Amino acid sequence: MISATKSRAGGATGEQERPFVRRLNFRFSPGGRYAACLAADDHDSPMSPELWDLTGLAPRPRRVRTQNGETMASVPLPTDEGDLLLCRSGAHGSRLTFVPHPDSGKTVEEVELISVRRGGLRLLPGTARIPALVLETDGDTNTVVWRLSGRTAPLERIVRLPYPVGGGVWLDESGNRLALVSTEPGAGTMVLDLSQRDLTALGLPAGEHLLLAAPHGGVLLTAARQDGGHRLGVRRLGDRGPAAFPDRLNGIEGTVTPLALDPTGRLLALSVIRRARSHLLVHDLVADNTSEIELPPGDLHPTAHWSGSGLRLIHSASDRPTGVITVPEPSRPRPLAPCDGHRSRWTAARTRQYAAPAGTTEAIVYGDPVSSRHLVVALHGGPEAAWRLGFDPLFQRFASEDIAVVAPNQRGSTGYGATHRYAVHGAWGGPDLADILHLGRSLVAERGPDRPRPMLYGASYGAYLALLAAAAEPGLWDRATVVAPFLSGALLYEDGPGSVRSLIDRLGGREEIRDDDLGPRDLLRLADRIRLPLLIVHGEQDPIIPVSHSRRLHDRLLRTRHLHGAPMTYLEVPGAGHDPLSGSGEHAITRHVLEFFRTAATSPR
Repeated sequence: MISATKSRAGGATGEQERPFVRRLNFRFSPGGRYAACLAADDHDSPMSPELWDLTGLAPRPRRVRTQNGETMASVPLPTDEGDLLLCRSGAHGSRLTFVPHPDSGKTVEEVELISVRRGGLRLLPGTARIPALVLETDGDTNTVVWRLSGRTAPLERIVRLPYPVGGGVWLDESGNRLALVSTEPGAGTMVLDLSQRDLTALGLPAGEHLLLAAPHGGVLLTAARQDGGHRLGVRRLGDRGPAAFPDRLNGIEGTVTPLALDPTGRLLALSVIRRARSHLLVHDLVADNTSEIELPPGDLHPTAHWSGSGLRLIHSASDRPTGVITVPEPSRPRPLAPCDGHRSRWTAARTRQYAAPAGTTEAIVYGDPVSSRHLVVALHGGPEAAWRLGFDPLFQRFASEDIAVVAPNQRGSTGYGATHRYAVHGAWGGPDLADILHLGRSLVAERGPDRPRPMLYGASYGAYLALLAAAAEPGLWDRATVVAPFLSGALLYEDGPGSVRSLIDRLGGREEIRDDDLGPRDLLRLADRIRLPLLIVHGEQDPIIPVSHSRRLHDRLLRTRHLHGAPMTYLEVPGAGHDPLSGSGEHAITRHVLEFFRTAATSPR
């Protein structure tokens, strides 16, 4: 038996796999007549722009064949005429191209509008009179603002700012005044007047930030930090007095994300996450009351558009890929049908409550965890994250192979209240690990002695947690696939980027657990306890968790594998980032994962 293998991921097998649909990077045109995203539905094809025509009774998506395909870093922005502005970024710079409306299935002719080698480009959707702006950072501290015609005409340079800016909220319908966030200390939110080509302060109090605006109604939605959290505020454009902070608006339970204001500025659409699904609420800012529009159980994305044609949203369900849905009259809530009327060809998931050491753990379940030949327990990253009832192509692949999935939202997950969320602060691999081990024992008992034991899958923090579970109770699991694991919170703090170190500080990730049999949660120390068949996958260019963590783990495990003979494969994906299962070449990686799980034991070990 080969004890371990190491390879560079790539290539493909000849087997035919079920196609899938994956969509990301949605944007709406200024008037909401079109939407655009990146899409792929075949393992061996690159991503391509997809244009959604929203001018009829039902959305009509159409793929746009570009010259060389797209990467996940491409950002498509539609115009109200159905053309595309496509911003591509990579190691050699950024470039913006114009792609005319696709009248046929032929590859369209692109026109390059601007390209930069240093810095980058960022597209901002415009207004009814301005198709778009592009912000160019020059690699130093400057930002150049360009105005686009929406066609192939040369860009018009508006102004050069001596510092980087973010944000981008229009304050008028004519497209003259744009709110930007300055990085200058104390500057806050600024207003760029495109006609005067100058920048002035919006006049918000310190600590208050602009989120949304309704230019026609002159209403601004802001957020201000108060009492250790954020409260949503409402003010009129130009009003220098204090904002109003509606009590009922700020008393909504759940994870609240403002989506869009209606044109008058009276109604506010909100995405509210409770447990494993999103809810759509519409809040009347004048009356300070809320109504819910019933959606199919699923996940709302934080991109929306509200115009006279209705409220456009991006939604997915467990058995329906991400798409555009329209609420025609949000002021009159009624149940909303799925985003397409066709019978789904995907497996629908459900939620289930499992007993846990402290109450229950909710999990998203695909297939039958009791009768399926194979079962995967999937652990999410974070730890401040959660599985949702949105469309997941990987879980659909598992389901199509008769591999059941149980995806738990153990302690530390978001969406279940503060006590649940903060349970792992200062205790990484403590309460969450206890929940996973309890779940594993329950699943083994349910499946009985005649079926293989559960398998583990985890990515990022979920990979770390999966390996801790394998070390804590090696005989509980059949095998494990881990994507982008780290060795410990303390070791990741040493070589991770600043954003990760800040997260570790905030969540107490360097604190050690010493008061149980497992001891400090350091995978190098625990390597000799990880005795199950193992597949480790890591992107060579991972900017979040350095690939050196998987390399060191692989080398350490090699020194212990001769003791128990369990096979191990390490796949380092050239050029891939933090999520190698969703980038270029992901089809080959997914095949490795599926094959690894399909070859699991046919009876308990």
